[in-house]
Amino acid sequence: MNEKTKLVIVDDHSIVIDGLELLLSLENHLLLLQSYLDGNNFIQDLRANKIAPTIVLMDLLMPNISGLDCAKIIKKEFPEIKIIILSMELETKNINQLINKIGVEGYLNKTVRRKELLDCIALVEKGYIYLSKEAEFVLENYREKLIKNDEIKLSAREKEIIGLMIIGNTNAEIANKLFIAESTVETHRKNIYRKTDTHSVPKLNLLVNELELLK
Repeated sequence: MNEKTKLVIVDDHSIVIDGLELLLSLENHLLLLQSYLDGNNFIQDLRANKIAPTIVLMDLLMPNISGLDCAKIIKKEFPEIKIIILSMELETKNINQLINKIGVEGYLNKTVRRKELLDCIALVEKGYIYLSKEAEFVLENYREKLIKNDEIKLSAREKEIIGLMIIGNTNAEIANKLFIAESTVETHRKNIYRKTDTHSVPKLNLLVNELELLK
């Protein structure tokens, strides 16, 4: 007899946990070890060797510790545990960090149907990475932006000015803070918009966050 896949659920909404527990209980090849409303409690049990799941189904937006921070800890201390994020949130930066930097194996929308969730669990257990269509679209768009904007080279001064622009400083305020002429700030601003092809502070802010241009 094949060994059952051992699962844990981490989500701060009891109704979500109830639904997942009911769904998973119908599958003979899956074994739900425990559910947690707080990721901190799950991490404590892992460290105390009280629980050893194969796969964790985890929410992203939780109050005490986010799914992202929880995933970082798990992957650092327990790299053998596979993580599937279940979230309505589709922020590019988070998905990229979770998949490409932290090493999470799955990302699904909470509207996922039963079959896709089970398929995801099966594939992740075999060593594959599984993304919902929505998450895959977001990540592919991000990759295209990275390629398209690979030539964006911002100087230290431009990065400094962008930081001040984003928090709402005017050209005059930036000039005073950096001890440069206002006309110099305006020139930098034009060059920044040209390099990033944004032409407004909100769009610039979005691009900077997505591509982490200020790092």
